[in-house]
Amino acid sequence: MKSIVLYLQLIQLVVGCPWWWCPDPNPPQKLPSYGADPTQVSVSGVSSGGYMAIQMHVAYSSSVMGSGIFAAGPYHCAEGSTMKALGACMSRPQEISVQDLIDFTDNAAQTGDIDPVSDFAKGKTWLFSGTQDSTVDQGVMVALEEYCAHYMPAASILTDFTTPAGHATITDHYGNGCSAGRRPWINNCDIPCAYILLNHIYGGTLSKPPVYGGELPGQMITFDQTELEPSPYLGITSLDEMGYVYVPSGCIDTPGCKVHISVHGCLQGRHNLDEEYVINSGYNEVAEANNIIMIWPQAEPALGNTNGCWDWWGYTDSSYDIKSGVQMRFMKNIIDRVTSPI
Repeated sequence: MKSIVLYLQLIQLVVGCPWWWCPDPNPPQKLPSYGADPTQVSVSGVSSGGYMAIQMHVAYSSSVMGSGIFAAGPYHCAEGSTMKALGACMSRPQEISVQDLIDFTDNAAQTGDIDPVSDFAKGKTWLFSGTQDSTVDQGVMVALEEYCAHYMPAASILTDFTTPAGHATITDHYGNGCSAGRRPWINNCDIPCAYILLNHIYGGTLSKPPVYGGELPGQMITFDQTELEPSPYLGITSLDEMGYVYVPSGCIDTPGCKVHISVHGCLQGRHNLDEEYVINSGYNEVAEANNIIMIWPQAEPALGNTNGCWDWWGYTDSSYDIKSGVQMRFMKNIIDRVTSPI
């Protein structure tokens, strides 16, 4: 046994640690409590992350006061069907019955499976769909706008459906050309969308960052997602072991900050892009300038979810988009942790 240990130590010295043996020198920590303002929590996302964001806003509307959606569709669009997810909810919007989705929402609220729709009606949302998006048809986003307009006043809904953008998160400083639809699914369209959507959600009160890119004075840490996973759960969660949080310099020791959760799309988690989406999508600069704690949860590839998408069609279980869904409860656990007293 001793000789085996010495042999492994020799391997470590010569070629480095094999993945199955060496411990992580910087293991993720338990997500801290920041005493953030529980009335100032919002969420946004792109593609599958956009679907997760609207799920969070609708199902947990008593805790989430606003959402920003890039290239997704209305709540419960897939209705638990992979075929509907890949068809109607991406490329055949004429097959979406918004009224059916409204009826499902109202019934779920009446049974307590989601929060009261009156809370969703008090919120705000920002919707973006590029005219060059060949992945999610603009009609799908129009259906989302129609869905939101059933509950919210017009002033609470801000849209951009005219930019010649591809399927991506949109920035004014980083990424592919505006019309692209490829890795890393971040496009530079000369539009600071992170600022625009957050400013809309938070009532037009935010300061625009003077510059984007470069080192920020706050803290970027990795946190242990496993301790926030609902337990017991015997199915596939597709939740990564770790996520990221950016804490602005004004929030490190000061309670009462806002919170925003940014949800990546398929193939955008750390297993595919490392920290590229977390660092370069423009949110952290807005967060630093306005005391918003940024949470970056991470999904990973798994059986039935090889692209590391968030669950918006039911690969975890049939409760995927109501409060009892495993990924939904995980997100709520994040909110509860960061808003708990220091």
